[in-house]
Amino acid sequence: MKKLHNIKYFIPLFILLAIDIVLIVLNAINIYHPFPNPKLYAIEVDDSYAEDFQNFKWIIMIIALAMIAVFRKEKKYFAWILVFLFLFLEDVFRIHQSLGLFFYDAFGMTSGRRGGKIMELFSAAFLGFIFMAPVFEAYKKGDPIFRKQSKAIFILLALFLFCAIVLDQVHRLAMIQYNWKYSVILGTLEDGGELITESLLTGYLLSIALKQKTD
Repeated sequence: MKKLHNIKYFIPLFILLAIDIVLIVLNAINIYHPFPNPKLYAIEVDDSYAEDFQNFKWIIMIIALAMIAVFRKEKKYFAWILVFLFLFLEDVFRIHQSLGLFFYDAFGMTSGRRGGKIMELFSAAFLGFIFMAPVFEAYKKGDPIFRKQSKAIFILLALFLFCAIVLDQVHRLAMIQYNWKYSVILGTLEDGGELITESLLTGYLLSIALKQKTD
């Protein structure tokens, strides 16, 4: 009975994953039989249904963390809220790209596109360090529950970043060195992986918030 009782907290996760699967399937259909407005169904394109859904999930995560902070009366969760607020703004405005261009010009680099990509990765790491530093500090001072939840959040976030950064670079390499079929497969793994891992993260945070609300 306890397991059945706990399942209800993960219903939002099942809904999110179902929508992810629908978006991934529509993207696959769109590749071979384009819809009237194909960009809306392409999961790798800005202003698509998938991109809007991703942004919606960042907002839900911020709300869920705020709920947990209020229900547990624990301010340390606001360190995570800053991280997810940054990730939402990054997804919308591509902050690391603008900062990478700034660093590229500031350092007087002339190595073209490759140098620009290096500066983008440097900017992403720099911004990540700035926004994760308060989380590490909160983790050291947090209670066992906060630490346990932070570990789970960090693991799920690392999976998302693996898809967003590592698979993205592999995808770019495939676009250059291999044919379009490899590019399509890797692109689906990258963007589909981002959809699913972000849903896992959103579902996890919502489950905690719902449990705290009913306790």
